[in-house]
Amino acid sequence: MMPSVRSALLVAGLVPGTAGVSAAADAPPPLGWYSTSGLSFVMASGNSRASTLGARVEVKRLWSKSTFTLAGSAVRADANDPPRRAVGSAGDFEIETGPRVPKAAKYNAATAFDRKVTDRFGWQTGAEFDRDRFSGLKSRTLGYAGVSYLLANRKEFVLKTGLAATLAHQSELVDDPATSNTFAGVRLSADAERRLGANSTYVGGLAVDENLGDSADTRVRFANALAVAMNKRLALQVGLLLLYDHQPSLVDLPLFDAQGTPSGSVAAPAATLDTTFTVSVVVSFAPRAPAP
Repeated sequence: MMPSVRSALLVAGLVPGTAGVSAAADAPPPLGWYSTSGLSFVMASGNSRASTLGARVEVKRLWSKSTFTLAGSAVRADANDPPRRAVGSAGDFEIETGPRVPKAAKYNAATAFDRKVTDRFGWQTGAEFDRDRFSGLKSRTLGYAGVSYLLANRKEFVLKTGLAATLAHQSELVDDPATSNTFAGVRLSADAERRLGANSTYVGGLAVDENLGDSADTRVRFANALAVAMNKRLALQVGLLLLYDHQPSLVDLPLFDAQGTPSGSVAAPAATLDTTFTVSVVVSFAPRAPAP
């Protein structure tokens, strides 16, 4: 069974399971601007020199029946390769570090606009941009428009599903003549938010994209974040992002013979699954609730 079909059945199975918790909605949150930003940084020096930077920013405007969201994220890791090297002869040499090169780099930007038609049903439109040269993707721009349905809307639990038509254009580092760079597709999505006690919140988002012109081209994005509030503004957050591409782009890999001697390069498919784990400090701002 294809991943997109399995995911569709999983989301569909959530409907009866959440019927009991969606009977009555709680009071809506205050209208206005919301913002959330997180930053993580790790650096090593000495015998090995490396650094990793992760950042995410989200700005949201909430109206009575509409929501606008603008978000961006980046993860980059750099290291000296090799960490240390000797330059000179066996009896006369100097130790220096190798050149600093990127080891990982992922960039994403997204914007969305949601509009309620009823308390549960609505429509949505948006656009996304992705860049990950290590997976062979120079850039991918995707626009979508579709409908959404709110399965649960309570203070401690929110669950929304969506179905949308998509149009994508991508540019690859190694061009694959067997694939199309511009294609139409369909997206199945589910977004959940769950309060775990007084200070913890889980946020998860699943998006399954299917290329209508090529059934083997299925992509899955599964984002998870668990935040523990330290005070009104600050929280400690751990995140796990899973990116699955059933038909990954080609990447240029160095080729070695059986004795380990370099013998050129070869184009090969990138890995189908990328995993990114982050730990960051998050700063949040929200409008004040109206006085009772």
